[in-house]
Amino acid sequence: MSAPVEVVLSTDSAGQLFNCAVFDPHSGSEFLSYRGGNTSSRSLTVLNGEYILGAQLGKNFINVWEIQRKDQLQQKIVCPGIVTCLCASPDGLYVLAGIAEAIYLWEMSTGNLLAILSRHYQDVSCICFTDDSSHFVSGGKDNLALIWNLSSVVQLDSSRTPEPRHILSRHSLPITDIHCGLMGPQARVATASLDQTVKTLLGIYRPPVFQLKHLKWGNLVLNGQ
Repeated sequence: MSAPVEVVLSTDSAGQLFNCAVFDPHSGSEFLSYRGGNTSSRSLTVLNGEYILGAQLGKNFINVWEIQRKDQLQQKIVCPGIVTCLCASPDGLYVLAGIAEAIYLWEMSTGNLLAILSRHYQDVSCICFTDDSSHFVSGGKDNLALIWNLSSVVQLDSSRTPEPRHILSRHSLPITDIHCGLMGPQARVATASLDQTVKTLLGIYRPPVFQLKHLKWGNLVLNGQ
């Protein structure tokens, strides 16, 4: 078996030649490209190293490509509304999609819709799993970041409504992106916002204690509490 190769997978919502492409991060050369439609921002994800999923810009479906097949026609998964963000779990078992102010969770082995989470007050703008797939974090236009325990969401008791583990309200404007580091629940989580700050959570079980503020002069300042 050949050694793994580091690549960059990107998409351009205004691209006309392809939907998404795989690039060499060192040379910038293109390895592969996948055609058909346009993917919206924060809606491109890889499922189990075998498929690429991309939510169609302004439409209610997800495009699907097999990674190893070049120049193929993409398949489509129809959704109940326009997908604003999309994320597959690192273990390849689940897919999350933000649709309006709700989060939809699917089990990929069966295709079953396991949960619809409605705790955001405005559109969900971004979703990110921890590297061990045990938790995920959602951000919305309501300025909130919600931390969810996957096992509490995927529950057998349908009479109980899943609740987020933490509700973070440290931003004053909509959240635009989320990044989770390594080490599962101990990972650092960073949330970026239109308020020009990045908030850092030092582990799922700890309160956020750092704030990165981007000033209009381009300086970056770290404030610790």
